[in-house]
Amino acid sequence: MSRRRYLVVVDGSIAVTDWNSLRASLPDEGNGSRVVLITDSAGLEVVGGHAGPTIELTRLSPENTYEVFRRRVFGGRGDCPGRYKSRYYQDVFRITRGLPLSIVVLAGVLRSKELPAAWDEVMAQLAPARGEHPKSNSRRIMSLAFDDLPHHLKSCFLYLAAMRESTPVDAARLVRLWVAEGFVRPRRGSTMEEVGQGYLKELISRCMVQLVHKDEFGAVQTVVVHDRLHAFAQEEAQEASFIESHDSTDVLAPATVRRLAVLTSTTDRYVHLSNALPKLRSIVCDFVEGRNRSSNCIQCSDLGFLHASKFLRVIDIQGLELKKLPNEIGSMIHIRYLGLQCGHLEKLPNTIGNLVNLQSLILKGSNGGHRVLEVTSAFWRIPTLRHVVAPFALPCRALGDLHSLQTLHDVQPRGWDGGDVNPLGKAANIRSLKLSGLTAAHAGALEAALESLDLLVHLVLQGDSLPSSVFSIPSLRRLQSLKLLGSVDKPEGPDGAEDVRYIRPNLTRLSMWSTMVGQKFVDMLAELPSLAELTLMWDAYGGGRLAFGDAGFRSLQKLKLGLPELEEWTVSAASMPGLARLTLYRCAKMRMLPEALAGMRDLEEVVLYSMPNMVSRIKEGGGQDHHKVKHVPVIQTIW
Repeated sequence: MSRRRYLVVVDGSIAVTDWNSLRASLPDEGNGSRVVLITDSAGLEVVGGHAGPTIELTRLSPENTYEVFRRRVFGGRGDCPGRYKSRYYQDVFRITRGLPLSIVVLAGVLRSKELPAAWDEVMAQLAPARGEHPKSNSRRIMSLAFDDLPHHLKSCFLYLAAMRESTPVDAARLVRLWVAEGFVRPRRGSTMEEVGQGYLKELISRCMVQLVHKDEFGAVQTVVVHDRLHAFAQEEAQEASFIESHDSTDVLAPATVRRLAVLTSTTDRYVHLSNALPKLRSIVCDFVEGRNRSSNCIQCSDLGFLHASKFLRVIDIQGLELKKLPNEIGSMIHIRYLGLQCGHLEKLPNTIGNLVNLQSLILKGSNGGHRVLEVTSAFWRIPTLRHVVAPFALPCRALGDLHSLQTLHDVQPRGWDGGDVNPLGKAANIRSLKLSGLTAAHAGALEAALESLDLLVHLVLQGDSLPSSVFSIPSLRRLQSLKLLGSVDKPEGPDGAEDVRYIRPNLTRLSMWSTMVGQKFVDMLAELPSLAELTLMWDAYGGGRLAFGDAGFRSLQKLKLGLPELEEWTVSAASMPGLARLTLYRCAKMRMLPEALAGMRDLEEVVLYSMPNMVSRIKEGGGQDHHKVKHVPVIQTIW
């Protein structure tokens, strides 16, 4: 940032040591740069001895307070019945004092309760004492909201104390951890993960957790915990001896601790436990990542600090420098979740096959993702496996009876060139599959495997040769998301477009990279009835002219084209009637935008990456293509 004017915003609490480190790293050249600290604590205008001006933000007015409350409880246009409205209008503001977090948490409590008796009871419990500080009543609202949770949701909420505050949390990871901890109750007709997703949605509905992103299929992808609610969760978890949280790598924890969270912002990516923890059941570590450090500063670990913890169920460590797992890992037979995100993992011990209760093995970032790890054949016969995300070689006949396996990611085929033997025949319940390193020799085994996966929803294939049969195998009718990275073996699709409408009725998201398909294949894709998002990148399309024909792509909402060799793109007036976002990435040879864009009234955003000629064409006041996009609310140009 040297010789630049900057604005840094710190939203939430910050330790004095972190504040001093931040100040020391920022240049002060008297050019008007500023650091803004947003906090709800009074008296913090001086942090670490550094004084600065204070701006006190006003709270919401009674009218705005009730409007936020009403929308949270009743939805967009609903409202409290008239005979009760005036009463609760005053009560809500009196209890919350216009603090947004208090408003939404109170709304989360009341939205499922009956009027007026249950509401009156809650309002009476939360009535503030004369002269009481708003922050005290906010704490009481959070306590009431927590007490109102069903027992199983209490454990799920307290577990968020092991996550970082105000930082997006991957929902799939969180639910898998809940399942491993035993918080999720079985329910007939649903997987444990589906039940766990329901738990998470209930916490979101109660405003105890904030939704960050949901996929197009309605599943929660990422969530975040407000810093105040996170602090509350940590206090409750500590008091109940549920989780012990530390923000330092030098951990002094009581020998009786059952769950340990180490959430450090330092660059030291190792853990030192000052004493053995024989009763430890779970350890969650999250270290700072992305820092450039010289190799002689890296302190590698072998997880030796866990050798005395024989009853571990959960090991989830992100950012730890780790080269290998110890052989002793095989004696921790109670482990259900083993997650490691590290950059230097080189091998796994054969004893990993002894983990007969293992449900999830998540290995990410190992050697930059370029090295295939060997794993003992006994691992593939662990009957409790549910999720495997690891750069493993998968032999053709290795799998045991893995009827619980739902996720198999990042594996590469080995010995799949022996004809049409089904390598996944004993794992027929897989819902998400990612395979890499595919060649033409694997085609027979791959097609046999796909034919047996009736429940498959997400599929990613990468390699030198990919089968076009992924669009024609009848068993994949549930497939919703497909990503292909590599040349498709046939340039043509199924024999008739009518076939794909019936065979792929649920395919919603399609991404193709370097597939080298032709116009006839694109015409087939245009008939997919549910396709909402299409990405064609680099050599996904093999020609210089691309046409979207009549009445094609009827459900398409997002389109991304990154085709450097594309010169002409034509779109019929009836094609893509619902398109909302168009992204063009480095289509340097494209001469003009399609005329049909001018008639797309649902188009909300156009993004141009590294396309200076096209930017000139859409400029107002002389741009030859300006009339085609002048109705679009948002146009971004990125260099």
